Amino acid sequence: MKKIKLTKYITMLLTLLLLTACSSDGSSSDSGTKPVADFSFTNDGSTFTFTNLSTNATKYRWDFGDLNFTSSEKDPVYTYQIGGEIRVSLTVTNEAGEDAFITKVIAAPPIKIIDVKIDGDFGEWADVDITDQNTSGNGSIQIIKMWAKGENVSVYLEGNKTMKLELVDMFINTDGNTQTGFLHSNWPDGSGAEILFEGPMLSNDWGQFYTHTDPNGGWGWSGIAGSGVNLKTSGIVSISDTANAMEFSIPKSQLGTLKGSIGIAITEMTSGWSAVANFPEGPKFSTLKL
Repeated sequence: MKKIKLTKYITMLLTLLLLTACSSDGSSSDSGTKPVADFSFTNDGSTFTFTNLSTNATKYRWDFGDLNFTSSEKDPVYTYQIGGEIRVSLTVTNEAGEDAFITKVIAAPPIKIIDVKIDGDFGEWADVDITDQNTSGNGSIQIIKMWAKGENVSVYLEGNKTMKLELVDMFINTDGNTQTGFLHSNWPDGSGAEILFEGPMLSNDWGQFYTHTDPNGGWGWSGIAGSGVNLKTSGIVSISDTANAMEFSIPKSQLGTLKGSIGIAITEMTSGWSAVANFPEGPKFSTLKL
């Protein structure tokens, strides 16, 4: 009788130990701590901002679906160089090493492939959106288009017959900050130019690039030696009985580090330095996001 009771006791003890081991051996976690993968996204053109909505996760791995890049950031921002429907995947991991996975389809805008040649033939600019335009119809310059894919910043200007660009002060915001650089009163809501080009809009002429040097935002510039050769232009071309146009390009290397956008404003003058017009009309520079 004692032997039977002892055997029964041992069996119950072993069962209890087995149940305890199964519940605490780390092979599976409670359902309340399992990771759940989820995210949302917004976009500004081809740049997507991904917001991580996952729970119970400590590590993240994003696959942006273009065979180029992954990320371990929690909330990454990514700019696509391709367009169309793209499958974006997120894998999340909790402290116990358990994974969860989700895939969503995004629609990236089509990517334009445009080869701008500064040759006075403006056909390729038909596929480039207008960056800014003069809505009042006053002034010489009426339209600006900007293209910054590749090694250069290229610009197309279209205006009436008074647009000759014999001399210009062209102000360029390279850091995306309207409060750093030269603060021009003609564009009070958005200037901050780090670079100035002054001279005729002609290739290999005496025009020169300058960098801004006044920390208080005033007129203070230091010339960049030999920089004038880095402006390549078509010169003014008559495109109709009422309109002139021109195109020009500047190597990005001439402009230093571009940070997110580039802004341009132009004061046009005659060869005798008499003011003709300002473009854009204000209050901000014409700006292209990069």
